[in-house]
Amino acid sequence: MVMKKALLYTSIIALALASCTKTQYSAPSYSTGSANFSNFISVGNSLTQGYMDGGLYAYGQSNSYPSIIAKQIQMADPTMPFNQPMVTANGSGYIHLVYLNGQPTPIEPGDDSTAGPNPCDPDPSWATWGTNLQGNSYNNLGIAGILLNNCVALNSTQAIINNVTCGYQVISLLGSTPIGNPYGRYLNFGAALTNPIQYINIIRSSKATFFTCWLGNNDVLAYATSGGVVQSETAPGLGTVTLNDITPPTEFAQKYDSILLAFHNMGAKGICATIPDVTSIPFFNTVPSYVMVNGVKQYLWITTAAGVRQASSGDYILLSEYNSVLAGQGVYKSNPIPNNEVLDASEVDSVETATSAYNASIKSIAASFGYPVVDMHSFLSTLNSSITINGITLNRQFIQGGAFGLDGIHPTAIGYALIANQFISQINASYGATIPPADISKYRGELFPTF
Repeated sequence: MVMKKALLYTSIIALALASCTKTQYSAPSYSTGSANFSNFISVGNSLTQGYMDGGLYAYGQSNSYPSIIAKQIQMADPTMPFNQPMVTANGSGYIHLVYLNGQPTPIEPGDDSTAGPNPCDPDPSWATWGTNLQGNSYNNLGIAGILLNNCVALNSTQAIINNVTCGYQVISLLGSTPIGNPYGRYLNFGAALTNPIQYINIIRSSKATFFTCWLGNNDVLAYATSGGVVQSETAPGLGTVTLNDITPPTEFAQKYDSILLAFHNMGAKGICATIPDVTSIPFFNTVPSYVMVNGVKQYLWITTAAGVRQASSGDYILLSEYNSVLAGQGVYKSNPIPNNEVLDASEVDSVETATSAYNASIKSIAASFGYPVVDMHSFLSTLNSSITINGITLNRQFIQGGAFGLDGIHPTAIGYALIANQFISQINASYGATIPPADISKYRGELFPTF
């Protein structure tokens, strides 16, 4: 009897262990829910294209947030294709760090004098990159530098302007040198004067079944990173063309509606994202607006549209002015910081007012089509202090913060992984999917050199 009980207990324990083992070690099951990712399309600007450290290079593209999202979706649907128009190696070239005088120092591509031959100079293929890629189908349609304003034309003049600012070609009226946006060379924008294809036309022909849309950042960022100085060009037949002014909110709303209507008409599901507070990134928060003299703040002298004055806490000195401030610019009224190197308080108000209007439109227009929205404005503001995920702490601090790259504007690989996870979380919540988030520990922040 004792032997039978012992055998019974042994069988029960063995069964229990087998059951635990099966539960604990069985492969997790993921689902795409009601979303159809057979043709997943991402539209946007440099943040979508994978621009990083001031350039478009292969490592950055490989860690674009659409690429990271796609890798996670493929864990639920291994058959899902994802194709990006990749550059070769260094691509356009990018900023990297070297140690100079014991300090980590950013070195721009093309700077071969500060620290010897630059290993991050542009790849020789960059001069003609993209011209041989036209005609292919891509899932990542990001183009660094584009504004939502340049994606949809409301008249024939805008059609020509948009065609030039999105594509890259020779315009006979303007000479024999190609002009436009080299980051859009992989797409065929037709001929500016006779057949100006719009970015929205490319979206309409994409046959998307699912999309992410993060357009609109540059509609304020281009103005802000120029210190609020609007740049313009005079073109024959077109008059004066502004390149980086803030898009009027009513026009932004009209064009955003057109983009979502294009996806809606092809039956695509998708997800949108709001515009972050561009003034919260390191590009605007690294160079202080004052210097300390005998323990007292001495505010720098700045140039504004209204004239020269001393800076205040509401003014932002741009990261691009860093070396000049170190050399003493702005300390004296006779040598003020140039207007295009400071975003003054009134310009900040213009940026924030437009951003607020844009985000209200994004939310309301997306809701009208039944598309969910990722609130990137709210999420990325958490980096103003810091966030800790799985023991990794990240913030917006330039170089050391981990989340932003060496241009002070675009995320690092781990920063893009954070963004991808925000999209994935909303996809899961809105479409009943169980796509796993990216493991951010597998993505790096800034790459520090060894001594």
